[in-house]
Amino acid sequence: MTIPQNVISRLNELPIEEVACKLGLEVKRHKTLCFKHNDHNPSITFSPNKNIYKCWVCGVGGGPIKLVQDKEGWNFQQACIWLGKAFNIWWPENNRDRNVLKITSPKVHFPQKTKDTFMFDEDIYTWLINNAILLEPAKKFLFLKRHLKEDVVQKLRIGSIFNSTTVIDNLVKMFGEEICLKTGLIRRGDYGLYFYFYTPCLLFPYYDQDGRLIGVQSRYLGTNEKAPRFQFMSSQKTRLYNLPILNNLKRGDKLYISEGITDCLALLSDNMNAVAIPSATILPMEDLLLLKNYDLHMYPDQDEAGQNAFMALRRFFVNQYSTVKIEKLPKGVKDYCDFYIKKQEISGREL
Repeated sequence: MTIPQNVISRLNELPIEEVACKLGLEVKRHKTLCFKHNDHNPSITFSPNKNIYKCWVCGVGGGPIKLVQDKEGWNFQQACIWLGKAFNIWWPENNRDRNVLKITSPKVHFPQKTKDTFMFDEDIYTWLINNAILLEPAKKFLFLKRHLKEDVVQKLRIGSIFNSTTVIDNLVKMFGEEICLKTGLIRRGDYGLYFYFYTPCLLFPYYDQDGRLIGVQSRYLGTNEKAPRFQFMSSQKTRLYNLPILNNLKRGDKLYISEGITDCLALLSDNMNAVAIPSATILPMEDLLLLKNYDLHMYPDQDEAGQNAFMALRRFFVNQYSTVKIEKLPKGVKDYCDFYIKKQEISGREL
């Protein structure tokens, strides 16, 4: 099907915010959430004068036809047909199909909320972090097995939970059972209250650049092979780990981006500035924007997921007129944590 140029021009003259509303986007003050990434604060801005849109995080943008293409995943012709139907604009070649035209939209999948959605309660989780004492089994794991520096662990306020019953009892006494259940931190089962995350575990608090607690992640230390190693608390928004370090950096300072907390702790213990993405498949783009003015480096894990994570980060920063440089790990090590441990063990034998 050939679409006449005058029709294309007319479609691209449709008010872009009206097109957005037809697509089901909620536009407020010329802004909306981006449909291309897991957006929490509106990243897309509309310019009614230029009749275009742009996402300031992932870089997508253009006019009305391009908006339909990007939102629905259609090609140019499909987007034009949809706009024609939505705004009653027809041309001879497709007019005969106006009543039967159907287009199946390929869906873009983002992380789905669980059936039970719980809010992150800063007061309750602050109490949990303050009462998660770093017990001896956790110290052995962090300092003897992983060789991490104690001052790094202490500064990041890493804690542990082993006797979950005692912690739950104290938590309920402090805040009340109803509120604790509403946060999703604890659940009620056939045998009473229990933490929804697996214990024994380490707890890693996430802070924003101002030092406010914004999330908590657990790392299981038990022997149940079916238990997930890492779990995020509640329905918190995924963020970069160790954001407060940015307060100590100047523009152009070297900063490492690691894949996960484990590598980040190793880099910090090796006297390097580091933040962490939660995993190879989770990129908190709004936080990544804070990094574009630093000298960014990364040691990707030596697997396909690690290489893919680096490529995704590189594409993101290229769109922000920045870059992230790749650092090579020696052969035979899987990630920076593994590399760090081997260095510490060699150094210990030499002493």
